[in-house]
Amino acid sequence: MPKQTFFHLPKDKQDTLIRAAKKEFSRVPLHEASIANIIKEAEIPRGSFYQYFEGKEDLYYYLLNQISEKNNDRFIALLK
Repeated sequence: MPKQTFFHLPKDKQDTLIRAAKKEFSRVPLHEASIANIIKEAEIPRGSFYQYFEGKEDLYYYLLNQISEKNNDRFIALLK
């Protein structure tokens, strides 16, 4: 899970980091993903990344959880 500092970021900065992460994780598997590529794309310092997440695995599983929740919500909406 993200650290509290991530949730204190403005929504646009959160979205920029998430988009950069999705781009990197779509390009290569988790073990080949590069924090350097994510922070370059998001235009944030490496230190800031670690203020928001423990590491790339933490970010990856946060994204996976977000996607699962959205899919679950869609499924429930369709059932209704």
